[in-house]
Amino acid sequence: MSCGGGSAQGPAKTAKDGEGGKGKAGESEDQGGEDDSAPAVSACADGTCLECGAGLCPKGFYCDEKAPGGAACSWLPECGGAATCACVKQVLGASCSCSEKQGGPSVSCQ
Repeated sequence: MSCGGGSAQGPAKTAKDGEGGKGKAGESEDQGGEDDSAPAVSACADGTCLECGAGLCPKGFYCDEKAPGGAACSWLPECGGAATCACVKQVLGASCSCSEKQGGPSVSCQ
């Protein structure tokens, strides 16, 4: 009986095709693909996290780009829950460079 469900889907697609839905369906699929990728790209757009390497750091942390094994989240108690480049550089020193990324600072120390 599940074959009957498949048959019901077949005519629906045929009806769309008969209405010239091929172009519209292709457009919808393209738009759907863009919508599916949008949340992954904007995972930290709300300011609750920072993209760091292959992971995400919570707000208040910074991304240590030169951590052993690859980029990693780090936290400085001196900066509290609001890590900024100004605070991180003050604590870590002049040998570190910092750039503000969406969500927080990204640090590279020599």
